[in-house]
Amino acid sequence: MGLRPRTRDVILDAAELLVLNVGAAHMTLEAVAERASVSKGGLIYHFPSKEALLEAMVARLLQRFAARQAETATHLPEGPKRELRAYLTAALTDAEEIKRLSASLLAASANDPNLLKPVREYFREWFARLGASGLTFERAAVICLAVDGLWLRELLQLSPLDQGQRAEVSQELFRLVDGSA
Repeated sequence: MGLRPRTRDVILDAAELLVLNVGAAHMTLEAVAERASVSKGGLIYHFPSKEALLEAMVARLLQRFAARQAETATHLPEGPKRELRAYLTAALTDAEEIKRLSASLLAASANDPNLLKPVREYFREWFARLGASGLTFERAAVICLAVDGLWLRELLQLSPLDQGQRAEVSQELFRLVDGSA
């Protein structure tokens, strides 16, 4: 017999579906409660406000990314560049649904910059670890900033690259990590 999903996760799943369908600005706590099949009081017990729910959604997106990065690292050779290569791989293979959800949450952050607090913390910690990559901090930072810029352009549907060009740029980023560029 399988375990029942935690109510908190059921609520977050419902909120994500709503954000994907109507956008974060149009998501209401009532609609989330209805989709999650919980009372509004039950929802508010876990998330006292829409902002708290959105912030939890952002934190969960970051957790998923970190988990994908960690899983990717297990398939890469040991060494100081492993974590950086895993970061690039995870960032370059983001699922389309995750990008759509990220775009909606990014739009919501325009009204409440505090929603990006977990993102700021994640990148502060990530950049603090770049010195262990086997590269100079500056080179590792340039590589990360380049992949983040590519990811953001794609998220906002502003990338001028076709699939072939994107593949070449991705390969060049890995060559930069390996020091062969």
